[in-house]
Amino acid sequence: MNDNKKLVLIGGGGHCKSVLDSAIRLGCFSEIVITDYAIPAGQTILGRKIVGNDEILLELYAKGFRYAFVAMGSIESTDKRRAAFLRAERIGFSFPTIIDSSAVVADSAFIGAGVYIGKNAVVNAEAVIGDMAIINTGAIIEHDCKVGKFTHVAVGAVACGNSEIGKDVFVGAKAVIIQGVKVGMKSIIGAGSIVLGDVVPNSVVVGIVRGSDNDNMNTMGR
Repeated sequence: MNDNKKLVLIGGGGHCKSVLDSAIRLGCFSEIVITDYAIPAGQTILGRKIVGNDEILLELYAKGFRYAFVAMGSIESTDKRRAAFLRAERIGFSFPTIIDSSAVVADSAFIGAGVYIGKNAVVNAEAVIGDMAIINTGAIIEHDCKVGKFTHVAVGAVACGNSEIGKDVFVGAKAVIIQGVKVGMKSIIGAGSIVLGDVVPNSVVVGIVRGSDNDNMNTMGR
């Protein structure tokens, strides 16, 4: 372990607990602290302290913290996650990838900066995971898939081979994206949905989704 590898998690909600547990299990950070606007400084999450809100990031950097991780999830919008990332990036923080020790990631997969891959998730051969994406607990990203920046693939969701998920997308729990399908940027795929055809950007789809040109597609523009 690098004695100087100090990490600040930005956001102390439920998703933070998953990220923090994975980071602790990895054992590669000498110190981990958390910032949050809603939780008072001095409280702890899994034994790690809340040290203030994001206004303290510059002070933490001066104290030798060089790694930051945006530990907020996203559903309807990635705006808060993106704003937190940009704030920390301007200060000079680096963004590590946190991959839970139980996850299986192919050697040939490409994993971007600031990505979280949760417990028992699978990222298969030559998949590409964009910066700041979340591959949550038990999710499966099959061979040759592409997942865009800031996209959140929720618990137990499956992206079959050669599918493509654009940036800023939310794929709900247990949803399945069939092989070769493309999901446009800033779309929301409802929990349990089965996506059989391409989804246009800025869509909200639920149920059995047959594609943008099919009347059975349940979609609302955003």
